[in-house]
Amino acid sequence: MERIDLSAPRGLIPLFEAISNSIDAIEERKLTPSDGRIRIRLIERHDLATEGHDPTILFDGFEISDNGIGFTQRNITSFGEAYTLSKVKLGGKGVGRFMYLKVFQQVEVRSVFEAEAGGLLRAFRFNIDDEMAGSDTTSPTDEPVGTTIVMQGLDQKYQAAWPRDPETIAKRIIEHFLIRFAARLCPRIILEASGFEAVNVNDLYDQTVQPHIQERFFTVGKNTFAVQAFRNKDGRAKHEYHLCANGREVTTARLRDLMPELPEKLTDDQQASYALIVLVTGEYLDDHANRERTSILFQSDDALDLDRTLLSKAELTKALAESLREVLVEDLKTTNTEKVAQIERFVEKAPEYRVLMRERYRTLIQKKIQPGLSDEKLDEALLHLRREIEDGVRKEERHVAARMETESFDAYEQQIKKLMEDMNDVGKSKLADYIAHRRVILDLIGHSLKRAYEDDKYPLERVLHKMIFPMGATSKDIFFEQQNLWLIDERLCFHTLLTSDKKLNSVRGLEGTSGKEPDIFSFFYDTPVGVSEPGDGSGGVVIIEFKRPGRDDYRSDPTEQITQRFYEISNGGVKDVDGRPINPTNLRYVGYLIADITPTMQRQVDMLYNKTADGEGYFKTLAGGRGYVEIISYDRLVKDAMRRNRVLFDKLGVHKD
Repeated sequence: MERIDLSAPRGLIPLFEAISNSIDAIEERKLTPSDGRIRIRLIERHDLATEGHDPTILFDGFEISDNGIGFTQRNITSFGEAYTLSKVKLGGKGVGRFMYLKVFQQVEVRSVFEAEAGGLLRAFRFNIDDEMAGSDTTSPTDEPVGTTIVMQGLDQKYQAAWPRDPETIAKRIIEHFLIRFAARLCPRIILEASGFEAVNVNDLYDQTVQPHIQERFFTVGKNTFAVQAFRNKDGRAKHEYHLCANGREVTTARLRDLMPELPEKLTDDQQASYALIVLVTGEYLDDHANRERTSILFQSDDALDLDRTLLSKAELTKALAESLREVLVEDLKTTNTEKVAQIERFVEKAPEYRVLMRERYRTLIQKKIQPGLSDEKLDEALLHLRREIEDGVRKEERHVAARMETESFDAYEQQIKKLMEDMNDVGKSKLADYIAHRRVILDLIGHSLKRAYEDDKYPLERVLHKMIFPMGATSKDIFFEQQNLWLIDERLCFHTLLTSDKKLNSVRGLEGTSGKEPDIFSFFYDTPVGVSEPGDGSGGVVIIEFKRPGRDDYRSDPTEQITQRFYEISNGGVKDVDGRPINPTNLRYVGYLIADITPTMQRQVDMLYNKTADGEGYFKTLAGGRGYVEIISYDRLVKDAMRRNRVLFDKLGVHKD
């Protein structure tokens, strides 16, 4: 018994277990629910406090009587087994008697049952010391068939769990056996206590619960199901749905798994919180519950079943959720309004999701997004929803393409019109995402430089290098969105091969050059975008070098490293990505040096380079017009990138003055 853990708030479990046993006994006697009778009498505590005329009534236990089949030989044997299997067919767990002794010091049983020779009485005490001494003794009797159990001596640990008002206990009974009450399969239960008016628990259900239960019907295939939704104001209750068969609960699951839009608690007009208790019944559930009523047979999700009469549980729960959404329109109105307002505020910071705020996606937002998420969780949820929409568009695109092969335009005109609208939304969303990404990158670089200047501690050039292109990587290693070469020149996004901090002689086609490592080295081969003209068999080479922000110790031409690499490439037997030799005389060379224009740099370049009009950079052409080298300050790099992208930022609403 010590292995059974029963927390203090669950002190009413023995009462519920006793009621459940009485219901089972009534059913086993084959009485209808209307003929079944259960009477519960609460026993008042008598101690020094009550003898001292304390007006507070405390309960020390209860007596429960029923007109069920009684403790027959089979039933007393089952009762005496620690983990009996006899009640498996009824969904019982067979440990009820141990619950009795966890909460009460003594249990008395008096039961009359029918035998071949007539009625027999079995009476015994059940406690920890004597177990079931005398339970095997019976005596003839003329008393009516039924059982009375008295549990008394409430353990101090559980006294607080027992309400002091019989009506409160009656309501807890209704909550525990809600499925039976709702299915009209509960025997008549009367609750009595000295000094209180008797409570007819069935009538209390009819008066206080039944009027607040909403019932709907829904179909899945050829099967009809009934769903009953009850708003439970018990603060301990959680949103749950129960699949029921033959008047009993078979499985219980979290309702929020089906309906993520549900808040942790709903509130009514008086701001009282409540949880939803949902009961699902139907002939399919009755017919496909296993004998033990512990599971229901559904179609397998990962295999084709030969029995086509089986339903998919996913189909059932999806239809259940849709049916409940019709019931809960008013319940969720406030939640949905607050959720949409929260998302609108978030979208101001994450405009890539702005397209999801269109009216056509409002229902999806309400269904798929949980209320009250943190910004981080909301970002994940919106990203998942956007991808779900994109996947749907791709599937629809394939479907329309297939129809175009076999049907006339008139047949799929409306479908293709909707598809184009959806594709437009998806495109806008992706574009917004990319533009927002550019805004973030510019902000990061700006903040990095600002902090460096304020702290007088300049970050090494690799910090900015990583923001523009990951170090030690090639264009074959990363996604397009991971490189930000557009900061320097939009044309640099279109390259055949790009390497970062790789030795020149490790690059295919440059095996004959030195082992020097330019910060970023790019090829542009046979492409109309970049620096070369298409069709002339030429290409372009771009080398980018970064210098530490604020560096002021230059003693020679700072671009010498770039031009030296150009010289090595021009004499290194360059080949294209297919291994074909390229005539180096047709190559065009472009170099970028990203650095702050400090006094020592100015002294090295003033007489050798042309100064840009804004005074924030220098440039010079290479001999023979084969290219040029440009020096760009970090401030100008950010400023020019911001100017080029400003119209995009303005349209997206992320521009900052």
